[in-house]
Amino acid sequence: MKACLATVIAGWAVCVFSQSSVDSVIKVTGSDEFGSAGVGIYTPEIRENMKKLYEDKFGMFVHFGPYAQLEGMWDGKEVTGEWIMKRAFIPVKDYEREAAGKFKPVKFNAADWVTIAENAGMRFIVLTAKHHDGFAMYQSKHPYNLVEFAGYGRDILKELSEECAERDMKLGFYYSQSQDWHEPGGFGNHWDFEGNLKPQDKFDAYFEEKAVMQVEELTQNYGDVFMVWFDTPVQMDDEKCQQMMDVVKANQPGALVNSRLGKGYGHFDVSIDNGKTPAVSKATWLPDLKVPWQTHESVTEGGWGYTCFGGDNDRSEEYTEFIYSLCRIVCYGGVYLLNVAPQPDGTIPQSQVNTITAMGDWLKVNGEAIYGADPSPLKFPPYAITSKPGKVYLHLKEIEGNEVKLNGLLSKVRKVYGLADVSKQALDFKQHEAQLCINLPDEKKQPRVTVIVLELEDEVSQVIDETIQQAADGSIHMPVAKCEYSVRRISYDYDAQTTRNWGGKDNQGLVWTVNVKQPGTYQVFSEDNGDEKLGYELKTPSDRLMVRPGGPVGEMTKKPVGEIGIDQPGILQITAYPADTISWFNDFRLKGVKLVPVEK
Repeated sequence: MKACLATVIAGWAVCVFSQSSVDSVIKVTGSDEFGSAGVGIYTPEIRENMKKLYEDKFGMFVHFGPYAQLEGMWDGKEVTGEWIMKRAFIPVKDYEREAAGKFKPVKFNAADWVTIAENAGMRFIVLTAKHHDGFAMYQSKHPYNLVEFAGYGRDILKELSEECAERDMKLGFYYSQSQDWHEPGGFGNHWDFEGNLKPQDKFDAYFEEKAVMQVEELTQNYGDVFMVWFDTPVQMDDEKCQQMMDVVKANQPGALVNSRLGKGYGHFDVSIDNGKTPAVSKATWLPDLKVPWQTHESVTEGGWGYTCFGGDNDRSEEYTEFIYSLCRIVCYGGVYLLNVAPQPDGTIPQSQVNTITAMGDWLKVNGEAIYGADPSPLKFPPYAITSKPGKVYLHLKEIEGNEVKLNGLLSKVRKVYGLADVSKQALDFKQHEAQLCINLPDEKKQPRVTVIVLELEDEVSQVIDETIQQAADGSIHMPVAKCEYSVRRISYDYDAQTTRNWGGKDNQGLVWTVNVKQPGTYQVFSEDNGDEKLGYELKTPSDRLMVRPGGPVGEMTKKPVGEIGIDQPGILQITAYPADTISWFNDFRLKGVKLVPVEK
């Protein structure tokens, strides 16, 4: 590789190389984040499947294992689904006897699962081949598996892979490579085996003798594998991550690997569970390949695995929310995995089927705006927006009255119509510069989510400059709603317009792009709900300030927290990174930061 020109954009460094047919590679500033494997991993086979992932947008996640046998219950108490062994501190021998040993999904039918996915508009399936409980859901050489240990007699992965191949449904496998509560050398079980973190030699032995061996099996014995979805990469170093990448590549050259392998390795980035973002992200795109990020959610409650108190709940009133989640994820450049949890007998409960089938019914009408669609041309869209060359799609969940407004589109609109209207009857609209107002009659509104199509004169949508502008009084308003996230392990609350799960790690940067016209010293105001432990560092190109949100804890307030300087005018980035971190899942919410000039 020759000289590398690095430009930091929203916490990412984009490096341009002079080799091969690829011009650039996304690499992040931290060793733990996505992009460490470099551009060489995007081989022709990987590119083909990446294009399909980008086109398909929507897949079915399936959490299924011995935990289903327990239905979320232990000692007569409601616990959770797939994490029940950990949350209830169930000893290995007890879990073997009550969960794994009794687990026999006698009603499993691969054709039924594929049909359910097809009817939901899902284009691929990812099944848990081994979750954190260490139990293999197929006939593995390791004896702790569905066929040999449980005496089931059928290999459901083989049956599912054959059915998927026959029906042209892509299949991927989830595999927990580090966390294994059944093995002394695996991470996570501190009640049977001393400590969480294992001595290196014990973890190495577990990794080589079980994890690597089973990934070899999964990528050799089950036909064409679309992706290997790894999880919780504790104790994974660069060498182990590269080893897993090599195993997958050797056996399945086209299989995509997600970023939860660890240390920034993988082909696509994965957010926190049900992760949301305030900004469209194309940070992982290459010049000639659109590389989406991915997030996931479950139709179940009480866990991602089946529970008797959350696996059969009727969530029909939430159909709209799941549909709109898909719209928003595609809007921001992502791919959606929606989880179902089969019952112990292997059947997917009808309540779950109803939920995802409702999405399939909506996609039959509106799929044009989802499948193969590009993100919103506006980086900070007011609602879900997707696009294709010459078209923009507005996804509207709640429509008050008959006016639909959009600010920011500069391209001239030629025609507007409802996507559900097969006649494409034109809707009345007015456009003045960046302001668009559409009249949507009641009879054109659709159940759940209405999609309006804008046909443009431009193939590539032209939009306004969304850089934050300094106000006439010199103040700079930086709401979280107008920032970009530097990493995926953080989420966003669209209703409250605040961060969620921020402060768990020091690489969770918030990045604002600001046009400063009046340099100087500024009083900093932090709008948040307070936390006694968290500290975050606010940084400009010329200064930094340690912010202590403090109290009143639990109450959203805007308070002065100190002063910071900006010594040059121009378009620059202001960032906020947690310094004194708190737990991953916390109640702290940041709504924004305001800078007010200090009078001299």
